[in-house]
Amino acid sequence: MEINGVTIEDTFAEGFPIKVARVTITAVTEHWAMVAAQEATGFGTSVIGCPAEAGIEGTVSGEETPDGRPGVNILPQGHYG
Repeated sequence: MEINGVTIEDTFAEGFPIKVARVTITAVTEHWAMVAAQEATGFGTSVIGCPAEAGIEGTVSGEETPDGRPGVNILPQGHYG
């Protein structure tokens, strides 16, 4: 399908209001930062229909974090509506 010169693929999509953030978790080691990130995102990835979704974006070095420790970026979002 094309509308106003824009190709629109016929695929599944949802539309609902959400709140999204990027959170950086830091710890003494990358291992402990990852453990905390997995715990923080576990609920958001555990069941279909939960009120939140979350995922691990990736690791970051101490040069990229506010406190100079290794970290993990997570992306939590909540559904409202």
